[in-house]
Amino acid sequence: MSATVPSTPSTAPTSAARPARSIRLRLTLWYAGTILVLLLAATLVARTLVRTSLEREFARSIASSTAIVQGFFRVEIAEYRQIGPTLDHIAGELVIPDRRIEFVTPEGAVHEPNAFARLVPQLPLAPPLRERLVPLNPELAPGWQIRLAASAEPLVRQQRQIDRWALLAVPLAFGLALLAGWVLTGRTLQPVSAMADAADRITADAQGRLPIAVPDDELGRLGTRFNALLDRLDAALGHQRRFLADAAHELRTPIARARGIGELALAAPAGSADDRAALEQTRAELETMSRLADELLELARADASAAPAKLEPLFLDDIVADATSAFEALARTRGIRLVVDVPDEVPIRGEAITLARLVGILVDNAIRYSHPGGTVTVRARRSPAQLEVTDEGIGIAPEERARLFERFFRGAEARRLVPGGSGLGLAIAASIARRHGARIEFGESSPGTRVVVDFPTS
Repeated sequence: MSATVPSTPSTAPTSAARPARSIRLRLTLWYAGTILVLLLAATLVARTLVRTSLEREFARSIASSTAIVQGFFRVEIAEYRQIGPTLDHIAGELVIPDRRIEFVTPEGAVHEPNAFARLVPQLPLAPPLRERLVPLNPELAPGWQIRLAASAEPLVRQQRQIDRWALLAVPLAFGLALLAGWVLTGRTLQPVSAMADAADRITADAQGRLPIAVPDDELGRLGTRFNALLDRLDAALGHQRRFLADAAHELRTPIARARGIGELALAAPAGSADDRAALEQTRAELETMSRLADELLELARADASAAPAKLEPLFLDDIVADATSAFEALARTRGIRLVVDVPDEVPIRGEAITLARLVGILVDNAIRYSHPGGTVTVRARRSPAQLEVTDEGIGIAPEERARLFERFFRGAEARRLVPGGSGLGLAIAASIARRHGARIEFGESSPGTRVVVDFPTS
């Protein structure tokens, strides 16, 4: 288990946490669904109109065929004078494809033409059949009727072909609508995606703004209002940081004066033992307050600095050697063995002053929370550049690791061993690590604590 501070914190959810059913998918489905409904409605209307037109044309062709038979009968009856021979002649001479012509007598029987008169045999008609019964000629052949049967198979075939084309065209059009909708919604929502990516990069101190492609549309107005909100939030954070920095700065002067007065009083020979004990306690409290004010001021300045760190080429081993030398006396006083292991040059890019502060915070914590007789080891490695501080002290409870970098947080054992701590040291160390693009984490070490700072490749 480890507690880690990433190099670039962000309060916004990452793109990997986006829900599976995105707005783009919903808009595409709505668009394609609307197109599908319109296509189905248009297809049904077109199918109905085409089928009606085909039915009307088929009925017109049947009526035209019966009209041809009636006209032929009027011409031929003048030559043959009798109905029977005329009908026999018509049956032999008049042949209409896909039509069967029958003549019905007034008694309702079908007139059978002379076999010798029919030159072309009647072929069976393909089902389904449509029949039409009309009078032959009420004046010249009263009671006689024409029964004309026609094959509707071509009509049915055309209707089925129309249905097949419709069944093929609708899914194809729906697929194209899905593709077009996906592309169109993607282009439409591109500003939203850009805003989401920009929101991921906005840091906790409200640095960064949303890009606005078209300020006058709905998304542009939303982005403008959101940026205005960020401006107000940035201004409020700026006021808070300046207040904290000013307060910490103003506290340093009266605390320094109070410490000076206490030290003068302690230097005087007069006074009872109780007075000197009270002054010693007052001086210790003032030292704690002075250290807290310095840390608050440093943290406030780090938060208020919007400009990126001025990283310069330097060597981490030199910084470690110089920073740890200032803690040798404290380590001897507490009976701690301080080991510095920096065998090689470790080139990195950074700010020497702030990195020395980072090393100092980690070494100071390791010494303060170690038991007498223990060892604190400080190492600097290269390939990749790394700083490691290991102690044999009180360690860290697993349930406390997630909160180690919170401001003013201190573990129960740390509060018991060093009551005067502020809980700001690791917050400052994390701020310095972020400023350098480094990653700081607490690893496993038994007994004690192991802190590792991984620096980016130089």
